[in-house]
Amino acid sequence: MAGLDNGTCIRLEVLEELDMSTVKRTLFVKSVWEPTRLSPTSFSLAISDGHRAWTFEGSETFVKKRAEVWDKNVSWVMDKLKLLLTVVQPGIAYHLTGMLDNHRKFSFEIQDMETNLSLTANFSLVDASDPEIVTRDLLGFLLHGNEILTVDYVKKCRSFDQVLAENKALSEQNKRFAHEKKQFEQAVYKKFVAVLNSKKIKLKELKKEIEKWKIQPESKVERDDTTSSSSGEDEKEIDHQEVLRSSSNKSIRREDGSSGSLIGASAFNDPDATQPFLDEMENKARITEFPNEDVPSNVVAALLEDTSYTALPRKRRRR
Repeated sequence: MAGLDNGTCIRLEVLEELDMSTVKRTLFVKSVWEPTRLSPTSFSLAISDGHRAWTFEGSETFVKKRAEVWDKNVSWVMDKLKLLLTVVQPGIAYHLTGMLDNHRKFSFEIQDMETNLSLTANFSLVDASDPEIVTRDLLGFLLHGNEILTVDYVKKCRSFDQVLAENKALSEQNKRFAHEKKQFEQAVYKKFVAVLNSKKIKLKELKKEIEKWKIQPESKVERDDTTSSSSGEDEKEIDHQEVLRSSSNKSIRREDGSSGSLIGASAFNDPDATQPFLDEMENKARITEFPNEDVPSNVVAALLEDTSYTALPRKRRRR
């Protein structure tokens, strides 16, 4: 099918019926759609087999009458005619039938999908007065359409070749990028593995250090306990020796046989002899509770006036 402006041309295989016989012929049908090919209201046909030629004028009146007969709109009729006279439709049979005065009737069937009926389009062709002019005009139209199609085909081929070249370049670039990406990933993975291994080694060392620090405080606490216990015993022993030394000095100063001496000089090194003295010293250091008896008057006078105060007599504990 060739097209130019508002004209189209189609090559058809037609069954020609002459004298009770059917012959298959090849016809070229040129259609001109008026006013435009997109929204036509009338059309004209020029048909030739290379030797003979026929013409047909499909005016607006003809289209309207055909629409009334088929009970359709004019636009529907023109769309169907343009479809069947522009592109060969599979399953559609075109017929060329002889008539009186060597005229021909060109017909084909239109399928109505709404009513599921077959509508027959009949065109009464008229013999061309000069078949050579019709054929020459039809061939010129085909050549011009062929030139347009050739130029369009060459442009599309060049564009296609350019697209192929770009596709090839992009494919090579894609392969190069993929190779570089693979090398980069391998290098990064190697560095990552090295860093990861170093971190693992460092973590192992830190775990060992933590285990050492968990063991060291326990031994340190044990050493502190033993040191504090030994130091406490030493302090007690030193205090005990100081008390014994002071008591021995006091007892040496006092006269022999006096009532104020609690321990003699001979008992300095005897722990059993010094124990009563230590107990009494401890009792003296304590604060005793006041007795339940009434407080003597001399205590109140000593607190109120400038008189000397004599403490209450202590009761000596008997062992």
